[in-house]
Amino acid sequence: GKLNHPNIVAVYDAVVDGETRYIVMEFVPGGSLKKYCTETNLLPVRQAVLVIFKMCRALDYAFQNGVIHRDIKPANILLSERDEIKISDFGTAKISHATHTQIDGFLGSPAYMSPEQINEEGPSVQTDIYSLGVVMYELLTGRRAFEGRSLAEINRAVLDSDPPPAHEVDRAVPREVSAIVARLMARDPARRYT
Repeated sequence: GKLNHPNIVAVYDAVVDGETRYIVMEFVPGGSLKKYCTETNLLPVRQAVLVIFKMCRALDYAFQNGVIHRDIKPANILLSERDEIKISDFGTAKISHATHTQIDGFLGSPAYMSPEQINEEGPSVQTDIYSLGVVMYELLTGRRAFEGRSLAEINRAVLDSDPPPAHEVDRAVPREVSAIVARLMARDPARRYT
């Protein structure tokens, strides 16, 4: 609730009233990015890159304030009616200066989790950068980078395989953009952007 950025959903209040608990947040019309992650409803490449750029700015702001989201995925990226994006659902976020107990371990959505999350290593800025790459891949190609029939298969794919380059899946994606996606999704955190 203390994050104040144009690309992060504003939280106005958190209430605990007996057995009732709720959060009052900014209303963002337009739905989530999920609807643009199918081969039949892709955003133009230029617009998809702009969405990712805005996500980078918001995540950088969060990082600077000691917050790692840990669950970046299309369903948590909301679109306003003016094509602005808002990152939402900081429910599993890691706050570096927190004074209360936080849940650690296997948190996030498996298809978007970084290898270090799967291995239950401590989260870092690189955790969200990896997930951002997976979202970018899906936004550009309309396909998930990692799939499987079970959680174990998805985890194995994340740990051991690379998806086809984005420009090979969709020829509209420039090779330079495809290279950025691949670097964001590098299994070794040291090879990702900082």
